[in-house]
Amino acid sequence: MAKAEKAVHEIRTKTGNQEVMAKQLDLADTKSIREFASNFLKEEKELHILINNAGVMMCPYSKTADGFEMHFGVNHLGHFLLTFLLIERLKQSAPARIINVSSLVHRFWKIHMHDLQGERFYNGFLSYCQSKLANVLFTRELAKHLQ
Repeated sequence: MAKAEKAVHEIRTKTGNQEVMAKQLDLADTKSIREFASNFLKEEKELHILINNAGVMMCPYSKTADGFEMHFGVNHLGHFLLTFLLIERLKQSAPARIINVSSLVHRFWKIHMHDLQGERFYNGFLSYCQSKLANVLFTRELAKHLQ
């Protein structure tokens, strides 16, 4: 949060926009995501843009607080849950946008439904690729539902 507050100060100083803020959110913990969304919905009446850009890349095998493989849990499931929890506020605030940041590496791998958690085979790069492919597939499906 210290780095975030420093960035907020810098943005406010350079732009004059005093409405810029930082809030605590850990995408590796669904409790944190739910708490963030709940607080946001209580405090903010509008949401015009959601940019799902945070993530991890090629980390050693580890799991989120909820037991998901870290890449898939943070890069995909964390953003999926956050979007799901905020989607109605985005609809109410129209015009609004959701931007899911992915990577071209999504082309290098596929979704391994039989081993989403990387428990049979783990490679940090390929796990990252799978999480980015999941972002692309989620974005496409979300776009269909929100047309």
